[in-house]
Amino acid sequence: MQLYIGENIKRLRRQKGITQETLAERMFVSVAAVSKWERNESLPDIGMVLPLASYFGVSTDELLGLDAAKTEEKIREILCERNRLCALGKEQEVFDLIVRAYQDFPNDWRIVEEYMWKLNYDPNCAGPYGSEVHKEELYQLCERVLDECTVDQVRYSAISILGGLYVLDGQIDKAIETAKRFPSLRFSQEQELQGCWEKGTAEWWKYTRSGLAEFAECLTVDVRDMALEVSDPHESIRILKKAIALIELLIDDGDYCFWHYHLAELHILIAHRHVRACNIDVALTHFEKGLEHAKAYDDLPQTTAHTSFLVRGNVFDVRNINSGTEKNDVARELGYILESDSYRKLKDDPKMQAIIAKYEPFVGNKKAF
Repeated sequence: MQLYIGENIKRLRRQKGITQETLAERMFVSVAAVSKWERNESLPDIGMVLPLASYFGVSTDELLGLDAAKTEEKIREILCERNRLCALGKEQEVFDLIVRAYQDFPNDWRIVEEYMWKLNYDPNCAGPYGSEVHKEELYQLCERVLDECTVDQVRYSAISILGGLYVLDGQIDKAIETAKRFPSLRFSQEQELQGCWEKGTAEWWKYTRSGLAEFAECLTVDVRDMALEVSDPHESIRILKKAIALIELLIDDGDYCFWHYHLAELHILIAHRHVRACNIDVALTHFEKGLEHAKAYDDLPQTTAHTSFLVRGNVFDVRNINSGTEKNDVARELGYILESDSYRKLKDDPKMQAIIAKYEPFVGNKKAF
């Protein structure tokens, strides 16, 4: 109870917009007493409970934290619904949900973290990000988290957003210093958990394999991004093929799961570059491979366990993926193709028409599980 009453007094005082000095004056106690309450170093006298509850306009149960379990249940429901909506790509509904949640629970760090990210990527903003529109509020939220929050994950989110704000404002030196607050790539949750267990145990295998998959995905994305910055189509193709080779090295049993998503994108990127290089037949082959992987991704069941040795036992769950669009992957990739210069050059090609006709029937929204 002590934990909750201290937090509740602090929360209610802030909601009321008053200082510790003002509360101390109203309750006829010292500022030091209020400070100790809020730091959970002491409890208010039992005779203070009713005056405090009355002053804040709440029940004694709320003040004492007796409804904390109900609050926790409600927050868990919100976060569960957030995951469900994200998996369906319903970004606007997710945004509205989290904004309401923040209004109801402005002092729960899980909700604060979600709220910061939603402001940063506000779907209502004209551009791709909301960091410009919500910049001042984001600065305030990040500073509040770094001043008050002790949850590492939330602090890392605040540091990441803060670095982006500095870049936005052209304060590159501050952005660099902020980035240096993160540990190096060598230190990760998976690496540290791996070190908690003796080599060869089930837990060691679990964290080694999950860490390897995380690292491989980061490496694949970085290689892809490097290829996109290369102007020579032949060189770009060579680098994109290295990204595919990385995936094939990791997944040697055909159990691609989420990697179907990456393979669809990589093959279609290669196809566009082959069009630029006038290798039309090769381009058409990669367009079809890309859409084949997109359909395979859409056809995945809710959960799939990997069988390839390097990632064996890792479980892919579609509900944990946030793609930012309600369209399925065939619709997403096919849409990009139809809007491209490559398609404008090949739209009258019978083979290209056949590929489009083959996959158009599979266009739709994400499956709900």
